[in-house]
Amino acid sequence: MTPEEREPRYKVDIRVDCATRDMFVSNRMMNISRGGFFIETNLPLHSEVDLVFRVPESGLPILAKGCVLWNCDMKKGSTRLVAGSGIKFTEMEPRHRQILESCLAALAQRSPPPDQTQTVWETLRAALPGPN
Repeated sequence: MTPEEREPRYKVDIRVDCATRDMFVSNRMMNISRGGFFIETNLPLHSEVDLVFRVPESGLPILAKGCVLWNCDMKKGSTRLVAGSGIKFTEMEPRHRQILESCLAALAQRSPPPDQTQTVWETLRAALPGPN
């Protein structure tokens, strides 16, 4: 996927409850897009996750299902990246999708999404010591 094809991502600080088959985690969502979000915790890779979160614009709960696509686990002391998981939305009822879309529209009006030309791997490579 090219940077032009990616959904715009917006910085947020939203509490999200995540339940896999084996664990429950409540932590904060750091960014969100139409397709998914980044949570500041490591979840098992490729696990299915039941999600509940409330967007500030409505306060209404959004229930969804997701899949953990990637994890980033930097060593302590790193100031460039935060450990966490990238989760893709896989299921969401139309009424909950509508709430999310309204939230994203409000975020887009307040502040445009950050430049997305740098991929996750480029960000990781830049954070590692040594020649890049």
